[in-house]
Amino acid sequence: MSSRPSRSRSTIVIRTLLLAVTLAVGVGLASFPVDTWFDQRSELREAQVERDELVDQIDLINAEIDQRLGPEGVAKAAKCFGPYVEPGSEVYSVPGVEGCVTAP
Repeated sequence: MSSRPSRSRSTIVIRTLLLAVTLAVGVGLASFPVDTWFDQRSELREAQVERDELVDQIDLINAEIDQRLGPEGVAKAAKCFGPYVEPGSEVYSVPGVEGCVTAP
């Protein structure tokens, strides 16, 4: 009769240990994907910030292109790089220098 209670106690202890080990392994395995998920969220935020900066740069470049391709931009390019001269304008030529020269 005394062997029955000790056997059930040892079974309970073994089952409890197995449950604890199973839970520990489960928590350990679950922590890896959570860490990876947090890392991915951080990388995503950084990528979104970089994307926004690049979109702003693209907008500035597009605005500059529009300005250069507009009537005033084309006229300026024609004056700087071509033989276009408006009546009444003074034109200077410096040997060895082509295009518009701007002050630093």
